Amino acid sequence: MRAIGCVTTAMVLNTFTLDEDASLFNTPCLALRILPPLILSCASLACADGPTAPSRGGLVTFRVTNETFRVHLLDEKQVDAAHQAANGGRARIPNGRVVAGTGVNVGWSWHLEDVEFAELTTEVCDGRPSDVEREGVSFGGGRFCPWTARVISIAEE
Repeated sequence: MRAIGCVTTAMVLNTFTLDEDASLFNTPCLALRILPPLILSCASLACADGPTAPSRGGLVTFRVTNETFRVHLLDEKQVDAAHQAANGGRARIPNGRVVAGTGVNVGWSWHLEDVEFAELTTEVCDGRPSDVEREGVSFGGGRFCPWTARVISIAEE
């Protein structure tokens, strides 16, 4: 039996005791050869763009005829699109996946996720919040895209 001890810059590996005939670790410090590239590749994936600020999100309230609903936007791109829609931009129709549960959409039993703003959408997902409430997550093939929706407020986070 032989003992193999390896020290790296950022860590100390425990001493391994192996048989002379062990084929897995028959070269000294195999762990030292494998672990640093693995650690560096994981670190480089995690830090590919360097440090970033948290994404800017927001809460948008829409009016569809005499009803309102709310959507939580997760990033700056979505918030910018909501501002453009509020200011008469071409892509004004909120289009999102209908999900069970209130979330920020107080007063309804559903909320939208993966929201984008579109210029045109299929008629099957057009409607009012009360239509979605009545039909549930199957409304519009699982999507809600009210053509007459208007942004009435944007509260940025």
